[in-house]
Amino acid sequence: MSHPDAPKNQIGTTSLILGVASLMTCWLMLGVPLGVAAVVTGDIARGRVNRGEATNRRVAIAGIVLGVVAIAAGLTALGYYAWVDSKDPGWFQRCVDDPATNNC
Repeated sequence: MSHPDAPKNQIGTTSLILGVASLMTCWLMLGVPLGVAAVVTGDIARGRVNRGEATNRRVAIAGIVLGVVAIAAGLTALGYYAWVDSKDPGWFQRCVDDPATNNC
């Protein structure tokens, strides 16, 4: 008598890892594409759960939620950076060039 293979959880775990990474880097704009990847892999993992191929629904949903939050935070940061730059053109470049002396 053989045992069925254990459900695979790697895609849901990948989604969660991408979601955490995207949230940690959203202010750098790197988090937005990582957040998109977290949402996509989380959706794939959720589909696998619905087909009975995996058992990690909560992990997949957590990855999706973190990805969406990171996308929203990244786009908010982008809007903030654009607003600050409109008030003081060149601020961002001055901060990149010499952050210690430009009140960044």
